[in-house]
Amino acid sequence: MSLAAFIQRRKREWVARGLPDYPLWIAALIDSAALLTGAVAVLQRWGDGVPLAAALVLVALVPWVLELWGRDHTWVAFVVLTGGATLTLMLSRPVDYEVVPFLMVLMVGHVTAVAGVGRGLLVLVAGEAVVVAAGLGGDMAGAEVAIWAAAVVVGLDMGFILRAQQLRIEAQAREHQVRERQAVLEERQRIARDVHDLVGHSLSVTMLHLTAARRDLEDAASGSGDLGEALDALSEAERVGRRAMADIRSTVDLLGQDGAGEAAPRGLADLPALVAEFQRAGVDVTLHAAGDPRGVPEATGLGLYRIVQESLANVAKHAPGSHAEVRLDLGDDPSLVVTNTLPRPVRRNAGGSGLSGMAARAQQLGARLSAGPEGRRWEVRVDLPRSRPEPEPERPRRTRHGQAART
Repeated sequence: MSLAAFIQRRKREWVARGLPDYPLWIAALIDSAALLTGAVAVLQRWGDGVPLAAALVLVALVPWVLELWGRDHTWVAFVVLTGGATLTLMLSRPVDYEVVPFLMVLMVGHVTAVAGVGRGLLVLVAGEAVVVAAGLGGDMAGAEVAIWAAAVVVGLDMGFILRAQQLRIEAQAREHQVRERQAVLEERQRIARDVHDLVGHSLSVTMLHLTAARRDLEDAASGSGDLGEALDALSEAERVGRRAMADIRSTVDLLGQDGAGEAAPRGLADLPALVAEFQRAGVDVTLHAAGDPRGVPEATGLGLYRIVQESLANVAKHAPGSHAEVRLDLGDDPSLVVTNTLPRPVRRNAGGSGLSGMAARAQQLGARLSAGPEGRRWEVRVDLPRSRPEPEPERPRRTRHGQAART
């Protein structure tokens, strides 16, 4: 196994244990700084003190190596090994312009960034104790002790900033993933509603034509029917089926496009043709529309069209032979009401995908949908939000001197 693959595997194990997912360059920078500090500390003691200095530096760097194998509680190893070896080196082989206390700065920052502020504070106390003990028992001047003591505190602050920023980045990434999954789910639900409306409507109308054709053929076989009516019903069923296939292909093709060249969606202007199609299939339905549909937004028109389509498909499926009415009012209190007579008392099926799809469409429009039996009739009602009235134009008024002013 290569070194890069080994490090990547260890990194995945760290993240799996709940540690922040730092970029590798941050870990490499801290580890390189610790190694460079140790090398300079050994060079400062060039001569008879090199063997002891090198051994103590190696001991001080052991905790960084232990983390490569994913050892837990390495902060204890930092306190005991790094802190103890650093203090021993400064007391046994003191030099001017000491560099090795920088290991305390790196130790505190590293533990805080990896293990959190709580353990970082414990390591901070140990690091400050090492610096103060070296000043009391060694040759470090008071100013040098103060500088390194302050530097250890800066290490805690840097570790805290690194950890906070990384955790924030990871939280944003998770939130982005949640939003992406939610967007995909909503798109799938939208596609499911569109396909349900297309297939449900087409199958309902097709089945009505096929049923009429079968009855005409039975009547023709008994000598009391007309084959021409059966052929007309079959032709209409074929036409509806072909158009449904074209609509489904168009919907599927649009999934791989960016919307360029997309055909105009259905709208309120297509309601008469939709009602006429159901009428040709044998559904007793009438349309009553009031108001100008040209000012209705495209999305609203499509949503209302789909709700009417699904409602009439339900009439054909669940209440054949009943009379249905579609009432569209685009006045001050805009609403859409689809009603039909019931052959027998029924109750609302809350688990139906058609009703849930209509409710979702109404919610997207900011409307309120209600569906259920009203006496001997079934009613689907959509109450649309009121349009905001346009502000009245300003009227001029006269001042005391007869000059026009604006109000």
